[in-house]
Amino acid sequence: MVLKSTVERLLPCILDAQALPRDLVVSVFQRAINRIGFKKSESGYEDQWEKYLGIACALFKGLYEKRKYQMELEEDRMSRDYLYGRLLAIADSIESYALRLTEEGNKRDTTAARYMQRFAVRPFSTWVTIELALTPYMARLKAGSDKAAGFLAKRKKLLDEIIALLDQIPDRTSDAQLTGEFLLGFHTQRRNLRSNGEALELDELSTEETVAG
Repeated sequence: MVLKSTVERLLPCILDAQALPRDLVVSVFQRAINRIGFKKSESGYEDQWEKYLGIACALFKGLYEKRKYQMELEEDRMSRDYLYGRLLAIADSIESYALRLTEEGNKRDTTAARYMQRFAVRPFSTWVTIELALTPYMARLKAGSDKAAGFLAKRKKLLDEIIALLDQIPDRTSDAQLTGEFLLGFHTQRRNLRSNGEALELDELSTEETVAG
């Protein structure tokens, strides 16, 4: 219902080239960061939230057209909000993989999902909580198969690279609330991981662990 009303408000902007309503962009952003508020499918997939996330990013991009945001990952975009979004996407990826090797599968929310709303409001302090929660999942992958350990090594390298970039930003330790740019960083990093074979790696990894078990 919410998605339908959002689309209806967007039609004049598309058909008549009217300006995007700022309140709508903010409203969709607030809804999108409440990830656990969306229903999952029986298999654990988040189709409804994925669609809303895409809409939120497209709206933010359209509202700030002059900033020339892309819907693909911009590795050279050095802004606090964008990098924090990328950081959260990588943390989510690591825990998702580890959970898929357990009986919970996709049905259990990752720490990144549960804390996404809080992270958007207080990113620096909330990241400490998310990072600590990742420790046992990283240990599980490191002690697993060669593929699991290899996957972790790649994600850990990327995680360290993003943290190093954030360390170059003066307000990196600020707990100021993040803008919609955070969602763009999250969404594009997430898509980039998937397009680079994450889904295939996950299937192979899950199969290998099942056979080993």
